[in-house]
This record gives sequence, C-alpha cells and structure tokens, in this order.
Amino acid sequence: MPHYAYIDESGTLSEHQVMTVSLVLFDGRRTADRAHHKILKELYPHLANDLKALATKKLHFTDMPTHIQNQVATHLASERISAVINSHWHTMDEETHGTSFGRYTKMVQLLLYKALEMTTGEMNVIIAQQGGWETYEKSFLSEVDKATELFSKRNKQFRSVNYELKPAHSVCGLQLADFYAGTVRKMYLDSLAGLEVHLSSPYDLVQHQISLEDFIDLE
Repeated sequence: MPHYAYIDESGTLSEHQVMTVSLVLFDGRRTADRAHHKILKELYPHLANDLKALATKKLHFTDMPTHIQNQVATHLASERISAVINSHWHTMDEETHGTSFGRYTKMVQLLLYKALEMTTGEMNVIIAQQGGWETYEKSFLSEVDKATELFSKRNKQFRSVNYELKPAHSVCGLQLADFYAGTVRKMYLDSLAGLEVHLSSPYDLVQHQISLEDFIDLE
C-alpha cells in the first residue's frame, strides 16, 4: 500500500514569531479523506447526511476557537497518523523572499527524509501551494527531490516518490497537515508567553503522534 505524505506550514511571516512546517503521513490514498470526513461530521452533525454541503466545510487551525481545536485534536488522537514537524524562530532582521523560501525548502527536504526513514515502498508527497506557485513549481520540486536522492544514496535503496503541489483548501490531507503545524506553533507561542500547558491543549492530545525535528541542513 503506498504512503501519502501531506506538507503544509504555519507562520511564514516574520511577525508570526515562529514558523512550523508539518508532514503528516498516512497509509493509503483515502485514509486522510476518511479521517477528515469523520471530523466534519462531528463538527457539523446537522450536515452529516448532506455530503455536498459537508464537502464545502474546511479545517483551518487559526480559524478555530480553542474548544474546536481541542475537539478536532481529540478525534485525530485516535487515528493512525504520524506527523513530523520542524520549526524556525523568526528574527527581526529583514530577509529577502529568496532567503526565506530557501529555508522553507530545506525544511521540507528534512521532513521528507524523515518520512522516508519511517516507511518502505512507494510514497506520494502532496505539498501545499504558496503564492505564485506556477513560477517555482519545477525548480522547487527538483530541490525537494534531492532529499530522496540523498536517502537512496546513503541507504543504497531506490525509493519511488511522486510529488504534487495542490491548493491547501482542496486536499483533506493538507488541511490536516495545517492542523498539526498550527498545533505545534500554538504550543511554542503559549510556552513563550509563559502560559501553563494543560492536558486539554491540542498539542497534548496529539503529541504521541508527533516527532519534533530540529531544523538542520541535510547535507
């Protein structure tokens, strides 16, 4: 059964203090869709039998009030999900788009490498599009693929990996990747603010599924 990895980010601007990039891993093409659908039915029980109306609803972490974040996390905690997340703390120094996008690319490479370590066989990687994706898609995916090439070289095994860029709102797995990225970012910001972490926070509910990785350059 092929693996499906979905990648999205949260907090890309310097005023956001910290950026997180999340990869969530599922076995099978429809597994993320089913998990997403069950959450929507729980959040919108009055639409449970209206699949067309239910399909218009989206999950976006920063748009959710805290009690909904916790409700979604409670459900996800029971799913078979592996999430790998790394982060970068912004500084007040002004950066060019090329510098920040280059860092984001390396963060994606690291997550992909870790996902390859966790799996065997074919993998399909779906990454959330950013603005102007038409101008960077080919070069970006070529850079991302270097993580697969490095993994194959180091481990002397070929891995079949397919890549796609998709709008985050159109793919259930990307909405779930956004949720995990937002969950970890919220945990960091709450800790920075000195807020007491309690057992009902979304991070505490799903942390058993999450591997937090330091941001390093693979090479």
